[in-house]
Order: sequence, then structure tokens, then C-alpha cells
Amino acid sequence: MGDNVILVGFMGAGKSSVGRLLARRLGRCFVETDDMITAHEGRSIPEIFAQRGEAHFRALEEETVRLLALKSGDVIATGGGLPCRDGRPEALRALGTMVWLRGDFDAVYERAQRAGARPMLAGRGRDEIEALYRAREPYYRQADLTVDTTSINADQVVSKLLLALRDRSPSTLSPLGRGPQGKPPPEARRADQRIPSVSEEGK
Repeated sequence: MGDNVILVGFMGAGKSSVGRLLARRLGRCFVETDDMITAHEGRSIPEIFAQRGEAHFRALEEETVRLLALKSGDVIATGGGLPCRDGRPEALRALGTMVWLRGDFDAVYERAQRAGARPMLAGRGRDEIEALYRAREPYYRQADLTVDTTSINADQVVSKLLLALRDRSPSTLSPLGRGPQGKPPPEARRADQRIPSVSEEGK
């Protein structure tokens, strides 16, 4: 098993904000799969959906999962639909500890609406979005750990997650790529530095 921490969950679960905080606490690099895709394509997720369609976006996610196998010791936030393909949860668990940031549907739906343009919300009513949420749950449930994010903020989620990670595997909490005095080498990327694109990772 790899040593990454992979965050999964529905849109509005807080994967990006929790991932950044967790990476800082652990002294690790933070990666978002959606950022890898947009950097490679040179356009936003809504533009990819509008111009090329959802099928093209899902194919880009498949390529991104393959590139994640090159990563070690990162905190990775995935898109809401990325884990939701047959065999995908197993592929993610092989990369490290897969964590489901679970939230009650009403809570994540409200957060997702506040967050701005999301292609999977466009043209869909609340009942359709809830049906999508229920359809994705079986994939999220295959995570190694589950942390409920309902009614708590990102700091509190990270605290709960750190406890769960410590109980599961204390070594997961060790900063990766540090020297003998606990300092990261100069070339190490930190959570607040630039995230590489799909094309860069393939070099």
C-alpha cells in the first residue's frame, strides 16, 4: 500500500479545505485531481463539461488516477465522481489511506450550492442531486476511514482525521521527505506551493 492520504466524498464535503489544512499539519504536499486536470487542459472544469462533455472529463480522471501512482506521501483531494467507477476504490486504496469525508446530504448540498459553478449541479433539481449522492455512497463506503463532517468546521474535521489516522497507522502522520533534523529538503513541495499539472507529472 502507498503512503498517500486520499480524500473522497461528495461535492461540498470539504475535501479541498480539509486537504490543505491536513497537508500543512503533516508537512506534506497537497494535490487536487481537478487542478491536475484543468492545468493539463488549460480550461476550467465547467468549460470542459460544456465543450467536451462529461465522458471526456471522466476519461481525464482515469488518466489522472494512473498518474497518482507516481505520488508518494501526498495529501490528495479527489473530485466527487472520481472514486465512483468499478475498481476505482481499490485503485485509490492501493495508493494509501482512502478517507471518506461524509456529510449529511442536506449539509453537503447547501455547501455545494454556495461554492459556485459546479457542472454536476447544472440543470438538476434537488431530488436528482440526492439520487446522485445515494448512487455514489457505495463507492465512498469502501474507504479505509470515514470522518463525518456534518456541523463541524474544517479545523475540527482535520483534528478528527488526525486521530483516526494515528489509530490506524502512526507512521501515516510522519512528514515525508524530511532530513535528519526534521527539515524538508529544499526541493520538497509544500502544501502552499504550486500543484503540478497532468502533463508535468508525466515528464
